[in-house]
Amino acid sequence: MSKVLTQAPEVIEPIAAPRADEPGPVANEVSAVGRPLGVHRISVLVLILGLVLTTALSISARVVHDHNEQRLLAQRVHETATVTGAAASNVQTPLASAAVLAEQTGADAGGFREVMRPIITAKRPFISASIWPARGDDTRPLVVVGKRPQLLERAPSERRRLFDAALRNPAMAVKDLLALPDRRLGYAVAAASPDARYVIYGEGALPRNRRARVASDSAFTNLDYALYLGTAADPANLLASSRPGGRLPGAHQGSETVPFGQSRLLVVLAPRGELGGSLLARLPSLLALFGALLSVGAALLVERLARRREAAERLAALLGDAADQNARLYADQREIAQTLQHSLLPERLPGVPGVVAVGRYEAGVSGLEVGGDWYDVLPVGPHRLLFSVGDVCGRGLPAAAAMAALRFSIRAYAVEGNTPAQILDKLDHLVLVARPDQFATVACGVIDTERRELTMASAGHLDFLLLDTSGARFVETPVGTPLGIASPRSYAAKTIALPSSGTILGFTDGLVERRGESLDVGLQRLQSLTPSNAEPLDALVSRLVDDLAPDGSEDDISLLGVRWSFDPVPAGAMETASTGGAE
Repeated sequence: MSKVLTQAPEVIEPIAAPRADEPGPVANEVSAVGRPLGVHRISVLVLILGLVLTTALSISARVVHDHNEQRLLAQRVHETATVTGAAASNVQTPLASAAVLAEQTGADAGGFREVMRPIITAKRPFISASIWPARGDDTRPLVVVGKRPQLLERAPSERRRLFDAALRNPAMAVKDLLALPDRRLGYAVAAASPDARYVIYGEGALPRNRRARVASDSAFTNLDYALYLGTAADPANLLASSRPGGRLPGAHQGSETVPFGQSRLLVVLAPRGELGGSLLARLPSLLALFGALLSVGAALLVERLARRREAAERLAALLGDAADQNARLYADQREIAQTLQHSLLPERLPGVPGVVAVGRYEAGVSGLEVGGDWYDVLPVGPHRLLFSVGDVCGRGLPAAAAMAALRFSIRAYAVEGNTPAQILDKLDHLVLVARPDQFATVACGVIDTERRELTMASAGHLDFLLLDTSGARFVETPVGTPLGIASPRSYAAKTIALPSSGTILGFTDGLVERRGESLDVGLQRLQSLTPSNAEPLDALVSRLVDDLAPDGSEDDISLLGVRWSFDPVPAGAMETASTGGAE
């Protein structure tokens, strides 16, 4: 009815469960899993890879930013150069007009002063203007408006070379007067005629400290500049700059040369801020910061996952060890329980002349408690053999104790000479009903070889199966109430004549019962597996248990086979005895 107990009294000590405040060995091992470990290589690799990618993105953003800054700066330089180139015409145009006027009026002083005085007064673009003879050795001015020309401080030959350049080229000739304390630039223009008689010469003032600020309302307020005469950034040729000495800050600088009369000007610019905006300038730093944080976060996440994986692997190993240990303990305890169960059953089955008995007990596959199934055989005379099969409801020590008490009581009552029905009636007074489901079923019988009779009685147990030459059939026995049921009862016996050879099988319900299946189906299955009496008894008992024991059954199985073989008797000598009451 149930499975065998793994723990037997006074055989093994029960495993004590740890207290709630006392961690067991597995808990201690598991707690050790969370202890700090070394940094995993995969975490370091993720960190390095993240930093490499971050560096690459940051450098790429910096390159894009620098390229964009250079492109914008080149545009601003070109715009500045265009504006500076336009200033050359502002210088040359009034001088060219004055040259035409001088040729027409013969260097009339009044007309020249009238034209040039407003320009000189405004000091833009000249602070001095004069008319010079175009040819001859006399290179002194004919008319002077404004300040005295510093060209007079130069040698006559130097002046002549300047004027000859103006006569050869309609573009104005530029004179470098930067080395003098009063820094100026000189411009010479002659009328576009092969026989021009006069050269108009003007001088413009330059900042003494070579610095000139950009107007706040200018489009170039966010730029520092340096303006050089010529094509090289020579400090000696610096005309003006927004910074001392023309030293422009910053890594980004752009330059362009523009025509300025017969000379050239070099424009150098450097941005004071970010031409493309502050966001693009900060993008490399933001990418570096965000990438570093992301790399560290990814490395920490990978490290955490790696540690959790190791913790899971260690926990799995611990659980595997615990499962193996539990399996070993289960097997050990099951073996002990089976040993205890078999110790309560007879070690060997006796017989009488002409009668042999074979029994087999099979414990249920789940559960470790002792069961209440049993079988027993006892000679009660030279020609009489008592056999019994029973099942105590429940499991554990109470069922085992009740089973042992019933088995030995049957033996005692049988030795006193009681019949099977009387034995059951006396047994009923031994079973104490502690709870409603505490009862036992018993079937017992006596084979009398001298009289060749079989007497049987049942207390709620399954009928015996009789095998003879005609086949297998159940011997219907009057069924009394199970032992321990508090109700009026009387047990009746049935006596049948025995054939010359045959086998009687007694069994418990674990052999034929299936969950979800009618008991009659199991009984028919058993009957179909015992077609004849020809098979050896021990082989028959083993085969039936092996074939009928259900997989995963929780119920124990007891099967007893009793076989006899007599000398044939004359025909008609055997007849069935009538069914009687308690003897």
